[in-house]
Amino acid sequence: METLIRRYYRTTGVPVLDDMIYGWPRKGLALIYGSQKAGKTTLAMQAAVHTVLDEGRQVLYLDTESGGASELRLYTLASALGVPEADIPSVVSRITIFKAYDLGDQHRIITEDWGEITQTGEVGMFAVDSVAWHYHQRVMNTPSEMVGAVARELLGRLEMETKTLLKYAEKTGASIIYTSWSASKAKKAFEEHQRRELEKAARKGFVDTRDLDVVLGTYGEDYIGGRFIGYMAKVIARIWRLQGDLRFFVVEAHREKRDNIGIYMRVSEKGLHPVDGAKPVPVESEMRRRLIAEEEKAVEADADEVEKKVKHPPSSGATVEKSRRPRSGARHS
Repeated sequence: METLIRRYYRTTGVPVLDDMIYGWPRKGLALIYGSQKAGKTTLAMQAAVHTVLDEGRQVLYLDTESGGASELRLYTLASALGVPEADIPSVVSRITIFKAYDLGDQHRIITEDWGEITQTGEVGMFAVDSVAWHYHQRVMNTPSEMVGAVARELLGRLEMETKTLLKYAEKTGASIIYTSWSASKAKKAFEEHQRRELEKAARKGFVDTRDLDVVLGTYGEDYIGGRFIGYMAKVIARIWRLQGDLRFFVVEAHREKRDNIGIYMRVSEKGLHPVDGAKPVPVESEMRRRLIAEEEKAVEADADEVEKKVKHPPSSGATVEKSRRPRSGARHS
């Protein structure tokens, strides 16, 4: 049975997760979503490292949020996972991080750059972290009277990118991991005033109320990226952010395993791992309500901390380094 499973799924490196989702689907897409700081990037990078360790194949990693992924994080993660110091550079060198500073970069990297690399047939994983960032930025900076049309165009482009990656994966046997944001009101993925502005625009007739799901990129789902991604994904999982380093991983949908099963996990230097002694449990409505409340507290605590720093900045001679966008397009990390 295990041999058959590994023919269709690539191990996560975490036995309990393998039991819950079999692993990352070969020739298929896994969607991981959640709120800010939930551990999505950590899990995606953990998957990248294990792909190299287990199979020696190359990983192509697209960082759209400019800084979420880095070679330093990969080194730290590989070291924490027990990779001998002398072997870490070789492991990290098999993971190529691309930076997308706008939607044009993202589209070109996926449809052109990655297409050339896959000609070798050596790619074991594609990761896009995240599909939400540039969508969110573009839509929220579009005039109200145009936002519906722009949102449809962007979702169409994302659909094309997804189809392209699935073709690459079919050819190479690679897995695809998308990370995205939770779009529900409780998760604050969209600012409240942005939602209010969209609702005002809808009342004025600039945006059809039926188009709000299009504008938010959700189509009634709680992740940004559109229904097409959810339809194509073999695995959809959500990471709930709780207090401190505690998380709750939930299998929202799976083609071949039971849905709505979750487990308590922790984020550490070793990545995302189950809490000692934790076992998968069914996620019923009452538990989901508790998760919403707990995550709201964690997000609000962050907001309070930021507000304190703004009101009481350091009194020392600390300076702030301004980030500068490269003059040209995407760059490998």
